[in-house]
Amino acid sequence: MAIHTTLTDRLGIRHPVLLAPMDLVADGRLAAAVSAAGGFGILGGGYGEESWLRKEFDAAGKARIGVGFITWSMARQPHLLDLTLERKPAAVMLSFGDPAPHADRIKRAGALLICQVQSVAMAKDAAAKGADIIVAQGAEAGGHGVSVSTMPLVPAIVDAVGESVPVVAAGG
Repeated sequence: MAIHTTLTDRLGIRHPVLLAPMDLVADGRLAAAVSAAGGFGILGGGYGEESWLRKEFDAAGKARIGVGFITWSMARQPHLLDLTLERKPAAVMLSFGDPAPHADRIKRAGALLICQVQSVAMAKDAAAKGADIIVAQGAEAGGHGVSVSTMPLVPAIVDAVGESVPVVAAGG
């Protein structure tokens, strides 16, 4: 049975489950399997291993998936966004940095922009820069040095960005 929310409708999925784009772990087969099961699979592009990314796009086949990157790493390797957008992903997820340098290109290519944020200020900024979906990452999710717990962070972000941008709670 499908669950209809702004998130599921926007991503074209049956269940509000997103595969975290864990660097070099969220591979093509896993992303494709999550998408086939009704969620949304996201390749872990992380720090930008080009050969790995090419191989995993191929492994995902024709599955409707996304790709996630560490934003500041993409600044060093802008060709990875070219490679990604050539493969026509349904979404590109950016984490740990300003999405502005990449947001317009991602959206012009027809992909949704997912921004992972760790604070209310970052969420407001991501929404202002065109995020279609916001992932709220608290201290428990991935151990990335954030001091705020997920439970108070998610409702604070929902209140800050309003109903137009779906907010997803990152796992841990």
